[in-house]
Amino acid sequence: MEVKVYLSSHFKESCPEEKIASIAADFKAYKISGRRPDYFGRDVPFEFPNSALQAELQHIHLKDSSSRSWNLKSISYGKTSNTALIYCTGFFDRNKYLLLGFLENAHETYTNNRHYLPGLADIAEDFRSRF
Repeated sequence: MEVKVYLSSHFKESCPEEKIASIAADFKAYKISGRRPDYFGRDVPFEFPNSALQAELQHIHLKDSSSRSWNLKSISYGKTSNTALIYCTGFFDRNKYLLLGFLENAHETYTNNRHYLPGLADIAEDFRSRF
């Protein structure tokens, strides 16, 4: 099965322009092979808010300046940061992915902007209804 990665306008606006192509290519390679690039860490679903859970939003921690012991950890689950790559999969075709956001200062955004994840969940639900 072919893996296809789509980029939302929100992702394109939130990600530094010089990183868009490489992050998308690395994400696709990761989903095909299961091997993470060195700067991809823990890959987990959101458990809240409920809209993010229902839309099956997921995020990958990306190495940043808050990742002081990143290279000391051999298991990716321990590789956490304050930068997230947010995405979802298709509902009917699990090999279709939509990159929804590149978020620096993720923890602050989740805490201070209660509409951020529900807004991405709406975009994800539209994508999932088509794929």
